[in-house]
Amino acid sequence: MGNSAGLIILLVMLVVVVGFVIITTITGKKAAKKEKEQRYKAVRNEIKAFLAKTDNRKNIRVEFEKVYSRKGPEYKYRDVFDVVVELIEPKTQKSIERRAYEVEGITTKIDKKNYATKWVVNTILDLNETEQRIAIGQKEVKLTKEERKAIKKSDRIKEKELAKIEKEEIKKIRAEAKENKKNPVIQRTTDHKEKFVPIRSKEGN
Repeated sequence: MGNSAGLIILLVMLVVVVGFVIITTITGKKAAKKEKEQRYKAVRNEIKAFLAKTDNRKNIRVEFEKVYSRKGPEYKYRDVFDVVVELIEPKTQKSIERRAYEVEGITTKIDKKNYATKWVVNTILDLNETEQRIAIGQKEVKLTKEERKAIKKSDRIKEKELAKIEKEEIKKIRAEAKENKKNPVIQRTTDHKEKFVPIRSKEGN
């Protein structure tokens, strides 16, 4: 009897754990899907605004074809994407043009736990070059040994250049901090402070 009760409790616990995992997974997927939809909507709106500003085109439907996150030393601390879109005329549903844009996500801290990302369209890109870059990045195009070596060499050079810039910036910041420590700024409300002298009130004249 005791063994049966223990087995039942174990099964109940197992069902609870499995149920919790399933619910958590579903909730996580829904949250990720919602976040992705919001991100795509924000980027779509930015592209529309960019079109209105640069081409004076309005009421254009923007459909995403490819979104590729750039990789490399210069994008270590930046969220930059190659975005290929199709521009569609809403009334006729006809494709007007295919374009590529450089889109960047700039994240700022709101408070201790929350962050906000603003999406910015940096520039319009050459469509063929962008698609080629995406194809190489996604390994849809096989590079020769020489081409792979050239890319690695280029990345190493960029890494060294970025490291040098970072080192110089850190050196500058430290020098400024040291200088400020040596010569602290003293704020004064007035140039000449007068000594406070209490005045006794005279009783009766």
